[in-house]
Amino acid sequence: MTAAARAETARLPLTVIADETMRDLDLRTPPGGEPPLAGPGVIQIGSASKTVWSGLRVGWIRARADLVRELRANPLQAQLSPPPLEQLIACELLGDGLAAVLTDRRSRLRAQRDHLAAHLDVLLDGTAGTYDLPDGGLTIRLHLGTATRAADLTARAARHGLALTPGPHFAADRTTLAHHLRLPFTAGPEALTRAVGLLRRCLAEPSL
Repeated sequence: MTAAARAETARLPLTVIADETMRDLDLRTPPGGEPPLAGPGVIQIGSASKTVWSGLRVGWIRARADLVRELRANPLQAQLSPPPLEQLIACELLGDGLAAVLTDRRSRLRAQRDHLAAHLDVLLDGTAGTYDLPDGGLTIRLHLGTATRAADLTARAARHGLALTPGPHFAADRTTLAHHLRLPFTAGPEALTRAVGLLRRCLAEPSL
């Protein structure tokens, strides 16, 4: 969303839940300068597991103070709290040193995204498969073409030790995106190369 669209949305007379867990993983060069979506009716969600490291399972909610107090009174809140040590680590990382952490993380993700994309270009040459290079985030969405169902391909991949998740798992109705795969580029180049090699092998196998 543009800065103008964000400002207009924040003024709407309704509660807006803004999942901005990926906003800091902007892989454009340079990253965009769009402000966070913020306002009296905005509940903003963030996560250190996306911004910093997947093993740091600490999330947060930014909202009006009265709403935060109401949410803290919910009995489920205590069950979802991460260990205090992890919270202290997150507080330390989200302080003055966050800019350096994000610069390094963006650089690594950008290189891994481009590495995966280069191998996908070779894999998809002459096939019906397509993808769009994302401007940010952690994954590439691969469209396999109508001849290949993602559920069948992931089953074949599992037999070769490659864990994939078919598109319908990310669809609201669990039926669309039947020919899509979500491919993360969070691994290093060597692991990504091996994964695409296994994917090539699975695509060459007939469906059961």
